[in-house]
Parts: sequence; C-alpha cells; structure tokens
Amino acid sequence: MRVAHIGIKGLPARGGAERVVEAVATRLPGLGISPVVYCDRNYTPAETSIDGLELIRLASIPGKYGRAISFNLLAALHAIFLANYDVIHLHHIEASFVLPILRLRYKVVATSHGFAYQIDKWSPLAKRMMKLMESPFVKLANIPTAVSVSHAQLLSSRFGRSVRFVPNGAGMEYTPDLQKSEMILKSHGLVPGKFLILVTGRIIPTKGVHLAIEAHNKLKREIPLLIVGDETQSPAYTQELRALAGPQIRFQPHIKDQGVVLGLMAHARSLIFPSLAEAMSMVLLEAASIGVPIICSNIPENRQILLDKATYFELEKIDSLVEKLDWALDNPTKMIELGKQAKENVRQTYAWDTIASQYAELYKELA
Repeated sequence: MRVAHIGIKGLPARGGAERVVEAVATRLPGLGISPVVYCDRNYTPAETSIDGLELIRLASIPGKYGRAISFNLLAALHAIFLANYDVIHLHHIEASFVLPILRLRYKVVATSHGFAYQIDKWSPLAKRMMKLMESPFVKLANIPTAVSVSHAQLLSSRFGRSVRFVPNGAGMEYTPDLQKSEMILKSHGLVPGKFLILVTGRIIPTKGVHLAIEAHNKLKREIPLLIVGDETQSPAYTQELRALAGPQIRFQPHIKDQGVVLGLMAHARSLIFPSLAEAMSMVLLEAASIGVPIICSNIPENRQILLDKATYFELEKIDSLVEKLDWALDNPTKMIELGKQAKENVRQTYAWDTIASQYAELYKELA
C-alpha cells in the first residue's frame, strides 16, 4: 500500500505538523505501508534523504500567500496525473481547497492540526478564506481527523459529520543534546538548573510570549528567562517584545537541531508555555516526555495533554502567571514530581508507535 502525504512544507521537520508527518511516516514501512511525502524543493534540500520515505520535491511560487497555495495545488495535480497511490493523507484544514481535485481519483484521510485563522499574522481576508475551508475538510475527506479533542467535537457539531480524534505523539526520535545546549547557555551567561525557558516554533502573538515577559518583569526573583523561537515570523511583534524585556531576559533564535532544543529544556528549572490557542502542542508533548516541569495556560488543549500533572495559570492573566511562577520556584520538589508524572503519562498515552498504528488502520479501512 502506498500513502502520500500532502500539505506540509517538507522534511526534515522544523514545525509541529511536519514533526507529526515525520514521526508517523517513518514508522509506516514497519506496518506494511510505503509512505511518500510531497516537499517544497525550496524547503527540502536535494541531498536530503530519509530511510523508508520517498520524497517528491516540487516547485512553489515565493511569497507569504503564494507558496502554500501553489505548492499544494501542484502536489495534488502530480498525484492525479503522474502518480499512483492507494490513499492520500492531506494535512491542514487550509489545504482543503485541493480536496475536490484529489477526490476525483483518491480516497483521502485529512488531518486538522489547528485553526490557522487564529494566528495573527494573516490578514482578515486570508483568515476568512481559511475558515471557509472547514466545510470541504469535513464534507469531502473520506475520514476527517483532528489532533485536538475539542476541535474534533467543534467541527463535528458545526457540520453534522463525525471528525475523528487522533492525537499527536511523543517519542525518542530526538535525544536531549546536553553538551551542545550547555554551549548555548554559556553564550547567554546562563547556568543549568538556574533559568526558566519558553520554547515556541514561531514567536507570534498567539503564543503569548508577551505575557511571559510581563509576568517575568513583575516577578521579584533573580532567575533569568530564555526565549527560544523563530523571530522572523512577526518582526513588529518581536521588536515590541525586545523593548518590553527586562535585563534578565535572553532571546535565542530558532534552533533546527531538536536535540539541542530538548537539551535546553532539560537544563531549565521549568518551561513556561503561555499560548493563547493550540491544537495539540508538540512543545508540550516533547517537554513532558523528558520530564520538564511545566507552567502553562489553562486552555483545554493543554489540559488534554497534561491533565493534573502541570501548574496552570488563568489565560491572559499576568498576575495569575506571576503567582504560579512564585509557587513553582518555592516548591521545586513538587514541580519535579509533577514533571515525572507528566513524563509517565505522555509515554503511556501518546507513544508515536500507537499513533502511527491508528493512522495505518485508517488507511487500510479506506483501501
């Protein structure tokens, strides 16, 4: 059986949905499935190869809006006219404009990795168009799925058709690189175990980085905060953050090596995760999988992952975050214990082998 993945930028993974595809697709050969992943040739170098995966590189039109539209359209046309698969796995609701094309020939599993229109970087018109894609996503996909329970329930209720919940996972694809991460800490004047960390793929307003900075500024403690993420996505917001940041706050640009990112988290006293909206955060899953104590916003999507094994603050309330930070710093033993419990829960509930098997069953159900 051949299954093609369409809708991500490419591999190796740099973002949340890409990490999902990489983790699932690399396990599919062991389940009797041959995976193919469509990649933007500007994103996936020609020399890149991943054992067990066929990577098909296609062109795209550069630009904030043109890249994804042109690339996904070319991928769909390639699949229809130049390839032969048993099932297509389409990723992201906003890519659903190609579903009428794909359904001319293929059965499709489609996965929602979150509501892109909640991200501030898009214009009002773009957000409106993305939201309109929910209808074809639910109605045209043979099996629509979502990585968030609440999103699956919302879409099912809105369109009167079942959207299945298949969560993201966590595993040991990446091992914390403690040595390289210590070198980065030294460059910032930080000491292992004596700093807080905030990690996000993209530094944009919906990730709530401003809340963490404001809370840290009000925190009457001598403990630095390291913010790790891509600052290029929203330059104006990044400038605001740097102007707002106190002297104990450090900024570290995006790190491609996930082992180094995990190493930084492993060295931190706690992870702050103040996100305003998520589907199912890979950062939370991966931090929990290595036992990092977590202080996060109390949105349902975070509670879905961590249950009662984290410290929660009230969404967008800075004083609540300050209070929880104070408590966490005063109770290191309890925070370490919560980290251990979260690690055990994630490894039991969200193992990638289990998630890949769930998707494999969906493919076989259609084929």
